Amino acid sequence: MRDEIPFEIINEILLDGKPKPAKEIAKLSREQGCVWTRKDANSNLYRMLRLALVVKIETEKIPLWTLPQFSNMLSESSKIGKAPETFFPPKDLPLSEINEFTIRIQETEIIFYNDSRMKPNDPYMQGDFLDNKIYVSLNKSHPFWQSFINNNDREYIYLTLVAEEVYVQNQVAKSTSSISVAKLLELRDKAMRDIAIKS
Repeated sequence: MRDEIPFEIINEILLDGKPKPAKEIAKLSREQGCVWTRKDANSNLYRMLRLALVVKIETEKIPLWTLPQFSNMLSESSKIGKAPETFFPPKDLPLSEINEFTIRIQETEIIFYNDSRMKPNDPYMQGDFLDNKIYVSLNKSHPFWQSFINNNDREYIYLTLVAEEVYVQNQVAKSTSSISVAKLLELRDKAMRDIAIKS
């Protein structure tokens, strides 16, 4: 299950405050039971960078990575951590006319952002977990979105269902035992009952 929570794995590895290259992060993740290559580590690190969850340090040889709380130890000229314009921080989400859109299920905050690099053949969304937050990248190029999400009401319902789904994925990833079909239904039903949407 460790492979299913890459943001938490990277966060744990970088908590010692020592900047590390992606290759070392991949090696340390394998010691925790993950099947990661440097490419896997890089992919997750760049997703975290777009959400300002890590800081990238350019060096002459290879980039190093650290957590934002340790960035005050770095010179301003070496920090690269600003999200590209094609990604949107939670408060600026282009979710139709819904401003400051947040979905909470129990104590978990679910944050949406548009990943404009995703193509029609990419998954309809990707959820990444860290602490009590789930970061969801939405693929608005996906055929389902293009065919069915054509007004605010549909978008609102769709995001609610995506929130429920990533919440359940998070619960499954954290589970230490196998989950039966009946338990999965119970988790989904509880999430739907507990969901609270705030705008």
